[in-house]
Amino acid sequence: MRIRSILSLAASAVAVAALATPAQAADAADGAYLIRDLRTGQCLAGGEGLGGGHIEPCSPRTVWEIRNQGDGLAQIVDVHGGNRCLALSPIRIFPPAVWVDQCGNQPDQWTIQGAVDEEPVSIALGRGELGSLTTDGRRVVLLPDRGPQWVMERLG
Repeated sequence: MRIRSILSLAASAVAVAALATPAQAADAADGAYLIRDLRTGQCLAGGEGLGGGHIEPCSPRTVWEIRNQGDGLAQIVDVHGGNRCLALSPIRIFPPAVWVDQCGNQPDQWTIQGAVDEEPVSIALGRGELGSLTTDGRRVVLLPDRGPQWVMERLG
């Protein structure tokens, strides 16, 4: 009986650790993607200006490259803009806006929570301490985790 209790406790600890660990999607996610908003079916787009992150109809303009950073974080890179990443906008507004900037200039490393080949996923800036990617009308902003909202459609 005592061994069964110890095994049960160990199994519970493993289950809790598995639930608390972010999914490893970013480690396996390198490649080109459309990132679709689950609610509208529209795609994440970079746009222009400091608050330019928004959703729009999916097209070749809305293709992103996921670049795994090897530590569970990934950069979301505009395939049309050179070395430009989806990042936190330097404009201090609430909710915080995202935009496309030279990779490394602003916080631009994301955790993709959930498996890319399963849908939907949550995309959090950093390890989630700065919020998760969500929509506010057409704008794309950061708010405390709203749960899985994005479908990542791998291209090619």
